[in-house]
Amino acid sequence: MSDDSYDTGYDHGYWQTPGHVVAAGIGLSFLDIVAVAMRFAARKSQRQPLKADDWLLVPATLLTLGIGVAMTYGVSKQALAYPYVIPPDAPEDILAAASEQISIEGGIQWAYTLLLPLALGCTKASFLFFYRRIFAVDRMGKTSMLLIGMIVFIGMWSLGFFLVFLFLCRLDFWALWTTARAIIDHCISDSNPNFALAITDVITDVVILVFPIPLIWRLNLSLSKKFAVTAVFLFGLITVAASLTRTVLTAQILTVGYTDDVDPILLVTSFIYWGMVESGVAIFVACLPTLWIYSKGSSWTPLVKVARSFATNSISSLRLLTTRRSKESIRIDNSFDTQYIRKRSVSTPSDSRSVNIQRAQSNDVTSAQQTYPLKDIKVSQA
Repeated sequence: MSDDSYDTGYDHGYWQTPGHVVAAGIGLSFLDIVAVAMRFAARKSQRQPLKADDWLLVPATLLTLGIGVAMTYGVSKQALAYPYVIPPDAPEDILAAASEQISIEGGIQWAYTLLLPLALGCTKASFLFFYRRIFAVDRMGKTSMLLIGMIVFIGMWSLGFFLVFLFLCRLDFWALWTTARAIIDHCISDSNPNFALAITDVITDVVILVFPIPLIWRLNLSLSKKFAVTAVFLFGLITVAASLTRTVLTAQILTVGYTDDVDPILLVTSFIYWGMVESGVAIFVACLPTLWIYSKGSSWTPLVKVARSFATNSISSLRLLTTRRSKESIRIDNSFDTQYIRKRSVSTPSDSRSVNIQRAQSNDVTSAQQTYPLKDIKVSQA
């Protein structure tokens, strides 16, 4: 069958060719494995513990690798990136024609729709845990609680779309890898769920991208360092660009849908290709801040120390203000200290501690305070 027998409903692109599909499936998978391995090596070299932001990239990479393997297998079976071949014994309704090609394509598409939201969810959660690792010094503070809320939302978002696509055909799973007509007759239209996934994906990417910027500019850093750290976090713009591209292509693809004059194989190939690109790029970008700092021969420790210092000073100032306003606190001045010392020295002249007091009087009041700390009195210094 010639390539001109069907149309995709929009301009043909390189993303529909076998070479580019295989390159994306293998190349991005390999890139992610190397990036995550280097991230783990960087943590070990910097003697930093592996935490949730690191470990979440492991399932994200495995899920993305699964999509890449499925893409490569589909191309090898000509079930992706090749024009749809109508079987010789096909019925008049082309969408009801069954073949090995369309069956493999249906299974790959279903696997992709299940793996993609999980992979994206793990990557987004990795970003958020990374922010919590650096900025959330007070684990019960507002920043930490906000990040936890966002992580819970991302988890529910990812799981929700996974379940939607899992039961897209209710319990008629067989319809997903038989014919296009079976999908139309037995399954819920996937247009709205796919478009909702694409839109919310872009929105969450933008929120995750801009979240750390106000926190960075509140730190006690020089202007040049603030710009440098901000630039590192803005690597996430690559992920936003990838997700936005996928959203635009998804909108075009879903507008076309399944019709008699549209090649279903090339249609699904475009859909899967851009999902693989986004997921693969997102994992790589998630590793960039750690790898960039590591390549400079430094670590996140100075930034963490500055963040902790900022938080500690804020908490200390709040506590000091509260203590000064407390009725139970006692203001200590020199007259009080002198009277207290004299009373102690007169009442126990033979006590060895009075000698320390008398010596302290000849020097300064501070030494006397060190000899007789007010253990049972809450003290706030002026």
